[in-house]
Amino acid sequence: MTLRVSLNLFLLSIFVMTPSHSLESGKKIPVGTETGRGPLATYGVVTEPMGCARISGATDCDLFLRTTRFGEETGLFLYPFQNRTEEGTPIFGEGARISHPFGDASPPSGTLLQLEDGTVHGLWLQGSEVVHTIFSAEDRSLREIGRAQVEGLPRNPRNLAALPMADGAWRVAFDVSDGVRYRPPDDVGSRDPEYNPYDGRGIWRGKLSAAGLFAAPLSADFSKSLKPASLISQTTQEVLDSYCHLDAGRFARNADPVVIGGGRMGEMMVYSGIHQPNQGSIPGRYVVDRKGNILRHPTIQSSPVFYPNPETGLSDLIVGGEGGAHYYRFTGEFTDGGSPVFEDPVPALQAEADLYAGSLPVPNAVDWDGDGDLDIVSGNSEGFVLFFENIGSNADPKYASGKRLSAGGRTIHLQPGYRLDIQGPFESRWGYVCPTVADWNEDGRPDLLLSDSTARHRIALNVGTATEPELEPLHPIYLKGLELHGTWRVKPGVAKLGGRMAYVALDDDDQFHLYWRLDDYNLEEGGKLRLEDGSPIGANFLSAGGTGRLKINLCDWDLDGKVDLVVGTPKHGSVPNPETGLPQSLGLPGSAVLFLRNVGTNEAPRFKFPVIFRFKGKNLYIGHHSCGPTVAEFDPKTGPDLIVANEDGRFFFFERKDLEWE
Repeated sequence: MTLRVSLNLFLLSIFVMTPSHSLESGKKIPVGTETGRGPLATYGVVTEPMGCARISGATDCDLFLRTTRFGEETGLFLYPFQNRTEEGTPIFGEGARISHPFGDASPPSGTLLQLEDGTVHGLWLQGSEVVHTIFSAEDRSLREIGRAQVEGLPRNPRNLAALPMADGAWRVAFDVSDGVRYRPPDDVGSRDPEYNPYDGRGIWRGKLSAAGLFAAPLSADFSKSLKPASLISQTTQEVLDSYCHLDAGRFARNADPVVIGGGRMGEMMVYSGIHQPNQGSIPGRYVVDRKGNILRHPTIQSSPVFYPNPETGLSDLIVGGEGGAHYYRFTGEFTDGGSPVFEDPVPALQAEADLYAGSLPVPNAVDWDGDGDLDIVSGNSEGFVLFFENIGSNADPKYASGKRLSAGGRTIHLQPGYRLDIQGPFESRWGYVCPTVADWNEDGRPDLLLSDSTARHRIALNVGTATEPELEPLHPIYLKGLELHGTWRVKPGVAKLGGRMAYVALDDDDQFHLYWRLDDYNLEEGGKLRLEDGSPIGANFLSAGGTGRLKINLCDWDLDGKVDLVVGTPKHGSVPNPETGLPQSLGLPGSAVLFLRNVGTNEAPRFKFPVIFRFKGKNLYIGHHSCGPTVAEFDPKTGPDLIVANEDGRFFFFERKDLEWE
């Protein structure tokens, strides 16, 4: 009897203590495949490779990555090499923070390289000075050992690459602006109501600044310049804006050294002959694909470093930028014009990785493939829409890494181009795709509706089967015959309200607006959404580029039969008004997830003043730039949970029982 009671209590304790599924509340969602591999990315919006070196004793080089500004962790990190896939893609382990003499945040622009004697040197820019550091593997630190003032540069450099010479001196290449002012002469800032980026012809009112490549010899101890710097590229306008990163290396073990620079727009250029002391101007050669076409990095701000391949004896590339790192395999071939030929890029990989969706993801928890469990479909700032298959179940969710979705047989890759980004042409490659998945035409198949950095609204109907989705080409959504318009970077809220399909977005006043479905591609007016006191619901306190950006979800969160609003904001979000709106009125604490309870009806909704979701008693802030929530009902008996995407590309799971919204 006693044994039976004890056994029953033991089984009961297991039942009580075991979570409803494998996702841990308040934690990042991991890659759920057997290998656990996922794309390599820092915990920041931008992943910038800084160099590689053999430190851990592996056959291949370890990788230094830097991240700045937005993200969970900024700084410099060392990722140890682990192995390669069967296809040859490198796989790295977890990154370890590197201390350096520049404070607690990221080091300035620079480069890291390893000499033949095994020492690892870090060179960094502070104004017109080059700071020389040495890396210590014992305590993972960089120690300053010297600095040199560079003479002869027309302006302070922004990036550098260094090449040790046979005589012990250094040849250093510098990225230097042409001095042209990018912003309009009367620029008031891209958050000002009077901001006016384009003239009446649709032409940018500023100028397109560019950069060239300079070089200077520095002494072995970095105490001085041996000669003033001089221009070595053929022009001072080789790439628009800047070289986002420079690196020196060799395409093969015995080849002459070259410098490679990545442009803001994604192109990469190679310069040979920099090791020649009297070298004049050097023509840049683009990195190209097997067809001889210029390889354009998948994301903005391409940042390449050479990555030696011991199997081939050649140097491949690892290239960063907005989002994660990508691996380019060198073919060993050159075009007749001297351009190096590379294979198309694939994501570099990390072992035991978090699920990664690219920067500023906007997720949806939905059964995309019709197998009965919740997958994730997410957009990102790079302009892609990714499908993360749930290879487990709703009781035990396990997600595979994302695959890019296509519409009309072509990969969805939305970017605004020269004229359609409200903050100017140098943001032409930020797509900020904000998708919503819903059965728009009620045929039993999930469709894709989205907006993006252009503020256009489009739909791709699913013409496949329930288990094999196939999207038609993206099609505009119209209101009274005109393309639906409003503020940018908004995830539309889509759901059935009172028997009709509703579409909620931010309008020209940056306020919540309801539209009703007329047909597959057309809407009719539903009016502004309002609080219970009748006032409209605004989004931000900033204007121009500070508008929009909200991620809207329509769902019955509190299970009272009425559809509520669950909204992700940027740090400067101010819902429902500029004075007392959340979260900014609390002192800009961070991006937040808001709950607005529907106290009206589904046919005529009215909403209470928003509250910030709390997780285990504390306000839920996820990053600063933006956060993307989605409602995930894994178990109808317990009610919906939340999945929230951070700006650095990871997904956090929050179980309903740990959340408060009163």
